[in-house]
Amino acid sequence: MTRPFRLLGTACLGAAALVLAGCGDGGDGAASETVNPALTKPEIKIGLIVSRTGASSSSSKSGADAALAWQRWINAGDGIAGHPVKVIVKDEKSDGASATAAAKDLLADPQVLSITTEAANTEHQVAAALGGKDVPVIGATGYQTKIWTGYPNYFPTTPQAFPGTVLVQFAAAKAVGATKWASVYCAEVAACKEATTLHGPAAKQFGLQLSGSVAVSTTAPNYTAECLRLKNQGTDFIQIAVAPAAGRKLISDCLAQGYKGYFGASAGTVNAELTKAPNVKLAGGIQGFPWWAEDQPVKQFRDLMKKHAPDADFETPAATSVWAALEVTRKAAAGIGDQPTRKDIIAGLHKLKDEDLGGLLPQRLTYAEGENGPAINCLWMYKMENGEFTSTSLSGTSGNSVTGGTLKTDCMSAPATG
Repeated sequence: MTRPFRLLGTACLGAAALVLAGCGDGGDGAASETVNPALTKPEIKIGLIVSRTGASSSSSKSGADAALAWQRWINAGDGIAGHPVKVIVKDEKSDGASATAAAKDLLADPQVLSITTEAANTEHQVAAALGGKDVPVIGATGYQTKIWTGYPNYFPTTPQAFPGTVLVQFAAAKAVGATKWASVYCAEVAACKEATTLHGPAAKQFGLQLSGSVAVSTTAPNYTAECLRLKNQGTDFIQIAVAPAAGRKLISDCLAQGYKGYFGASAGTVNAELTKAPNVKLAGGIQGFPWWAEDQPVKQFRDLMKKHAPDADFETPAATSVWAALEVTRKAAAGIGDQPTRKDIIAGLHKLKDEDLGGLLPQRLTYAEGENGPAINCLWMYKMENGEFTSTSLSGTSGNSVTGGTLKTDCMSAPATG
């Protein structure tokens, strides 16, 4: 257990904060900033495809906040190898066609040296445009194993759905003493449906009873019927596998029907949309480092976000996973020359060995030349009660270099299916 960290209320306040905090029209520009005059080398661009608007924006839009704050921090200092940086933010609007257009626009600009994505709902469309191309795709959040370990230009930084993001939902239930597990999952996303194939074996692996899995639309007017069904079955852990806005509605409806157990929120569903619900208890795993940790690199992240994006919501795994992905990019680009290319970034990535950014990545990562991206099965476990987050790491070996405390991660192994 770690010292509790209270989730702060967040809002986008004032016209000056609109663009930087991602609350404006979803455009590509950043707020004005001061660039170190010593950065005289040509500007380099990093693309970010993110759901700033649309149905999945509540899961992802804080990634844009983190990216633009990171840009301001980098440009106020030494830049990247003496180059100022511009993050080109593309809003994919939670829509496949918009995601394809965003990916193609970034691909067509040779000054965009790398691309980071925080738009899990459109992974397939983005991969169709970028997979196998000359541009490195460096994290952040992505769940489709076949995508993130299927292309030599994809460099994952967070866990894929199988087995990590799926199994932690059961590990978290066990950690908080739950016995009967159920899932309410998004009908619109293929990864949500794909995950249900592991529910039976995973429940058995962790000694839990399985109430079932219920597909729902994220735009449904209410979830009263689903809540009553699960409550009457004796369910004491309801895994939320829908976008946070729909998840908050699910929480409200279930609590109104007298549900007393935990809600499972992992990866992109961990969001202020859920944590603001009164009397809610959450548990699960996150793909981005825990923002409440007291370790030095996390303190630095918090301090920089407060300085460079004071109105932004950064207490989300989307924000921390994008930050970590950009730090991987910065490390890979440390040795670039005056006229860098995409090949230079890829070469830098191939030089990274057992990299975990001091605990900001869930496991030690090596991107071997000539091989596709590595599978990532480790992540951070937590629980939240009364708005306070604490870590609930298991006793096993950590996936990263941190052996204890909040940044220690837990690694999941696929259950036997026979």
